[in-house]
Amino acid sequence: MEREEGIEDGENVVVLERERINVELEKINEVKRILEKRYPSYGVLKSFIEHLASTEKVFVMAGIKKFGGDEIMDMFIDSEIEVMVDESGIEKDVFIKIKEEFIKTDRDVSEIKDVAEKLKAEHIKDAPRLVEFIDRLEECMINLLEISDKREKLGFDFEEERARAIDAIIKKFGEGDALEEDFLKKISEEFKRELKVGN
Repeated sequence: MEREEGIEDGENVVVLERERINVELEKINEVKRILEKRYPSYGVLKSFIEHLASTEKVFVMAGIKKFGGDEIMDMFIDSEIEVMVDESGIEKDVFIKIKEEFIKTDRDVSEIKDVAEKLKAEHIKDAPRLVEFIDRLEECMINLLEISDKREKLGFDFEEERARAIDAIIKKFGEGDALEEDFLKKISEEFKRELKVGN
């Protein structure tokens, strides 16, 4: 009897943890929507805000130790799909097929890159938003793998790693323009503040 109660308690903890994670992911999506309304939606800025949100999700997911890697990847990709379906007008089935291809990988960086290249070649004519989605999934899945591996090492600083990842996004989208990078940094700080407001 005690053993059954222990199993039941463990299942309840997992369910509660899953619900907490879903709340965190939804909070990130909401902050993303707030910033997209606040700033004009020109291409680079929209993509930058999407990347910020995805990066925040990666760090939420990388901090989870209770679930296996497959479940974490699955939750992360499902969260990304919901956002893309809402914004792109592309059928959810198309995103599900892309997800299935990524899920087939053995969580190896080179295999993730190979799958991403194959999918981009297949969808390049269909819609640029699909290619953006594939690029973002590739980048985030690799980051999630690397961060999850690093997390196990002594001296790993989660916040320092997050700051480094966000700085890399700022540099990528700023393309060496100091003024643009300053502007993007302000948006990333605003994103961070908005996330804290929800706590």
